[in-house]
Amino acid sequence: MVFTRLLLVICCLAWGSASNNTCPPAFLNRCNCGMAYSRYGFPNQMKYTVNCTNSGFTSATMLQSLPSRTEVLIFTGNIIPTLPINLFNKTEFFDDLDTIDLSGNHIRFIQGKTFHRVSAVKTLILNHNDLEITDEKERPRLFSNFDELEHLHLTNAFSEKINSTDYLLSLEDIFYESRLDSLKTLHLEQNEIWSIGNNTRVFCQLPKLEQLLLTDNRLRDFDFRIDCLHSLRYINLERNMITRFSDDAMKRLDKYTEIRSPRKIKIRMRQNNMVCDCRSKHFIEWLNKTNADIEDWRDFKCNDGYPSSNVGKTLKEVHELRCPYDTSGNMRAMDPLSHAGHFHGYSSATIGALSFLLVFTTSLLLAVAYFHKQKLKSIFVPYWDFITRKIGYTGLNHDEAPQEVNV
Repeated sequence: MVFTRLLLVICCLAWGSASNNTCPPAFLNRCNCGMAYSRYGFPNQMKYTVNCTNSGFTSATMLQSLPSRTEVLIFTGNIIPTLPINLFNKTEFFDDLDTIDLSGNHIRFIQGKTFHRVSAVKTLILNHNDLEITDEKERPRLFSNFDELEHLHLTNAFSEKINSTDYLLSLEDIFYESRLDSLKTLHLEQNEIWSIGNNTRVFCQLPKLEQLLLTDNRLRDFDFRIDCLHSLRYINLERNMITRFSDDAMKRLDKYTEIRSPRKIKIRMRQNNMVCDCRSKHFIEWLNKTNADIEDWRDFKCNDGYPSSNVGKTLKEVHELRCPYDTSGNMRAMDPLSHAGHFHGYSSATIGALSFLLVFTTSLLLAVAYFHKQKLKSIFVPYWDFITRKIGYTGLNHDEAPQEVNV
């Protein structure tokens, strides 16, 4: 009797497990559906997950059959250039759906009416796609149905064919029209962003923003406004191309921290292109006294500087900041911060290496020419004779041209 009951329990559990991992037929047995530990949010929490990772799909039509109980949708590593209108079935209600991951699907275009029934979603991930959101492909209300969206991941999300300044303008329109009033975290890493450009208020459309991640871009300054972001507490600028902050950036941060006092804003900006010369004096002095929390700034390394002994040192080890001098002893005029990022008068080792390479290459070419002078002579002399003869004949033709005689 006990054995029979035990067998019955095992059979029920097995049947429940099998039914729990069965996706609708439209998913072609390429996906996993059922309870699983979530990689998003709380790691020890199990959620009903539909996982279609690297499933070889070239369209998203099967998502019309997405189970209404789905809490996490992982649809990554497929090839879906265009997301269709009404990605999910409009007759279903997805009240439990809180995470959508559409990373790495080669998505180029998202229709304006793609997302419906997503009001409960808190995390949307569109990393590693090729999105085009400018000109005729701009859809300002792209995220308008994400009423409770808190985390938006756009890491390496945009096409490299479009200049970052252009798609940031479109992104500002999308933020404004979509009214993402609950958004707390914005990921914009690895998007080849050189500058925020003229739309310095691009993030002001996100009033509840707490964390802004701009890691692995090409930013050269802190050139966007944050005075409109009253909840902002963390900015990540690691691995950009920042040499120092401009005076405007430092004033902007001081004003912001003064308004938010005693709460501080934390900024992480390790592994940037710090230049330790006379132009950085004001910046380093500011780091010592600002109320902004620039994380571990004393350990920032100098990638360049003057004197050259500063190169490789951390900021806490730098005790001398000078400008290069010319031969007459006058201080050379220093270029202002350059958008192209070129600095003059530095890296004597680099200049020496280039000079040596130039001399070596020239000497090598002269040596080759000397040892093959007979062969080179046999090649070039006929051409030279031909050219000189042609010039001579041309001159004779002009001289022998008959003169017009008036009778």
